Amino acid sequence: MTVSAPHQPRILIVDDDPAIVAALCQTLRLQGYEAVGLTDVNAALDALQASPFEVLLADLTMPRMSGLELLREARRRDPAIVGVIMTGEGTIGTAVEAMKTGALDYVLKPFKVGDIVHVLARALTTRQLRLENRDLQDSVRERTAALETALRDLEAQTAERLKAEQALMQAQKMEAIGRLTGGVAHNFNNLLMAIDGALHLLDKKLDPDHAGRKYIDGARQATERGAKVTNQLLAFSRTQRFDLRPIDVCGALRNAAPIFAQALGPTISLKLDLPMDGAWAMTDPDQLELAVINLTINARDAMPDGGEVTLGVAREVATGDSPEIIAVWLRDSGVGMSDETLARALEPFYTTKERGKGTGLGLAQVYGFASQCGGEVGIESTLGAGATIRIRLPLAEPSATESPAIDKTELNGSPEGAAGVRLLVVDDDDAVRQVLVDGLRLQGFQVFEAADGPSGLVALAREAPDALVLDYAMPEMNGAEVARRARALRPGLPVVFCSGYADTLALEGVDDALIARKPITVPALARMVSGLLAPRPGPI
Repeated sequence: MTVSAPHQPRILIVDDDPAIVAALCQTLRLQGYEAVGLTDVNAALDALQASPFEVLLADLTMPRMSGLELLREARRRDPAIVGVIMTGEGTIGTAVEAMKTGALDYVLKPFKVGDIVHVLARALTTRQLRLENRDLQDSVRERTAALETALRDLEAQTAERLKAEQALMQAQKMEAIGRLTGGVAHNFNNLLMAIDGALHLLDKKLDPDHAGRKYIDGARQATERGAKVTNQLLAFSRTQRFDLRPIDVCGALRNAAPIFAQALGPTISLKLDLPMDGAWAMTDPDQLELAVINLTINARDAMPDGGEVTLGVAREVATGDSPEIIAVWLRDSGVGMSDETLARALEPFYTTKERGKGTGLGLAQVYGFASQCGGEVGIESTLGAGATIRIRLPLAEPSATESPAIDKTELNGSPEGAAGVRLLVVDDDDAVRQVLVDGLRLQGFQVFEAADGPSGLVALAREAPDALVLDYAMPEMNGAEVARRARALRPGLPVVFCSGYADTLALEGVDDALIARKPITVPALARMVSGLLAPRPGPI
């Protein structure tokens, strides 16, 4: 008896960089794939014509033909082929264009091997769904009129499979855009940090009655508005730090009702449908309030002539493991949404408002908030008949106390004891590092600096600082790895992470480290460092 060898999935890799092609081919072959790597698009078209491939892994920008054009041609020849686009210069626009072309995912260079393997596994699953769907449709077309009942059953199965594929594609698209928006927020936070730090240093140099102070105040208000935008981006990308705990949702919304009414304006009345016995959910109270504010603003914009908005809370039967969930719902009597708008309403930057009147981030924040709480968002709307939006949150047992958890970023240490304290600041962004170093020196600290992890470890051994201020996202060695190596050299070294990502899963692996999300003011950072270095009371 002859046993056939297992099928090796065939991957076509197309990139004009021979080094990338060679590295990917070697890696994927070790993972059990049959990898064919090419640097010329014409050769790639010949390869696609000669034999089928399950997945096309193509660079976005290449001579003579882009990765998106190559994917279109590949799908014309084989509709079941799955495309994955690679690029080193990703933008929101190119990511969306890639998804419209039919790409399963959008991978930013440089990437880890594990990321590619994970994407390919999903691509093969999608390929199998497409093939099964195509085979099923072929089978349906071959049926005769005598099998109409069986034909209807098969068409129903086809619709279910198509629905499953569309749901998978939508989830993967939202995940890919979420990763991209997280990176945008990180870079934006670094810019805001540099601007705010420079304003702080300038403020220190101006006389109290200097006429330029009003411009500094205006610029600071602009950076605060920018920070709010990045908060919404981080909520969608699920990299924002949330304080999840049992919350009496009805009580929290009742207390915040005046804020919601103010957001709606004088022409729209707010009606509350909140059970007096309360409803407890596992959530973040501040993010819940922000999510409802975003819903009320959307409702206000949908009712230019005024009307009524109802905000309510209800228990609902869940479809998963939990027997019940808490649904926060808001109903308006506005213009409603079309099917096209409904399909894209939760995407970041999608808006139907006039230019300059909407960022397209309100419902994206609501989606990210609900997802990070372990819940979901549902929208019911008909064009011309208003909309109802539900935020479904996991049910929680009532808490004995609802006092907020201690937030390490709000420690009130005094910078008065900064004299003689030696700090090492490690950040790869030159502008951010400069304002941190100069600002902390003005606060009285003795500050040393390094532009990356390896040079930071060298400075650590040479200068023996009292505390370490670290960025997280750095090339070669991220902040968490630097902190772990620094602690190995100097056990118990106080560490403050100053990050635009706030990737808490990675940062929280460093014991007793404080986490400050950019942009943070230099005085606030100084208080955190001083609080971390302050003597702690010993055992009684």
